[in-house]
Amino acid sequence: MLKSNYSAKYPVQTVERALDILLYLKNNPSSEGLTLNQISEGVGVGRTTVHRFLDTLLEYDMIEKSENGTLYKLGWGAFELGCDVPRYNGIDSEKISSQLKALSNYFGEIINLGIKRNNSMIIIKRFFPDMALSNYRLITNVNIGEREPLHCTGIGKLFLSEMNDNEIQEIFAYENNKQLTEFSINSADILLDEIKKVRAKGYAVDDRESSVDVFCIAVPIRDYTKKMTAGISISVPAGRITEDNIPSILSKMQETASGISRLLGYY
Repeated sequence: MLKSNYSAKYPVQTVERALDILLYLKNNPSSEGLTLNQISEGVGVGRTTVHRFLDTLLEYDMIEKSENGTLYKLGWGAFELGCDVPRYNGIDSEKISSQLKALSNYFGEIINLGIKRNNSMIIIKRFFPDMALSNYRLITNVNIGEREPLHCTGIGKLFLSEMNDNEIQEIFAYENNKQLTEFSINSADILLDEIKKVRAKGYAVDDRESSVDVFCIAVPIRDYTKKMTAGISISVPAGRITEDNIPSILSKMQETASGISRLLGYY
């Protein structure tokens, strides 16, 4: 666990010291616990002061003390406090929705938020720009809640990239509708080659594979477990995307995905 990028305008030194102690215990885990001397030296605060902080943290169950009273470690109170964070910072939070809406307005294109359920990709939210250029077409290739094969979508390929090759082959083998368009991947070997590229690049594309009119670029969103919990993609009419504008689109999408991942506790 690290400090955030925010710098307090009105820092309270006693609070900072208490949090430094908790952070030190978190970042230097020991099943037995750490001594007063170890904690004092680790946070750069005198033994007497540290002892007073530890005594207060014990009252709130933030830390635990060994039976002989010489060792300290994080307590269940800290665990209970932290467990409530994901409840209020889930993937469907208003703060995340506002960032994806802003991304849609930035590009003037559709932004999709998708998750994996069983062996399918499902779009759970879609964001439309407030305004699009008069000569722009906005295309939706799938309805919210509709399931799509993982290998046919950018977000789906990202989820596949988190699996091993045997798992990917098994999923592909049991997929009934392998080709949604003439451009869909129709071979396990081709799929494995594609997923290798996704792992190397850190993003995935759907080049008319789920709809002949649509090109998508997808990037992952990770949570506090460091696992991919969702993906975001931009849906663009196939004729509007070129090799030249992919890098700039990708950069902005990765910036947004990184910010959302931090909101979900990923560091």
